[in-house]
Amino acid sequence: MKFFFGCTFMSREELADIGVEYPIKLEYYKTKTNEEDVKNINDIKYGIEVIKTSYINEKVNVEKRTIPEIIKDELRIEQILDKLKQNKVTPVSAEYVIEDLLKEY
Repeated sequence: MKFFFGCTFMSREELADIGVEYPIKLEYYKTKTNEEDVKNINDIKYGIEVIKTSYINEKVNVEKRTIPEIIKDELRIEQILDKLKQNKVTPVSAEYVIEDLLKEY
């Protein structure tokens, strides 16, 4: 299962700094182990999915990265999602950023 957490667009200034001339949207989702697949409700784990959509001329390019079953703590996964969204983390770097954030907890 996955649940929409939030969405952001990279600003024109941010895109100009990296030499990109097309809009980019980033979406963040909280994933969850299906309750039917676990024997004990305490075994449910949460993960993250990041989707980057680039609008290049008339083409749409979508990149996606899913990191399933990271931790059991739903509050912590939402804190991580919030950090990812605030810092506009893309699918390419999501796993590395999450590893660093987990070390902080």
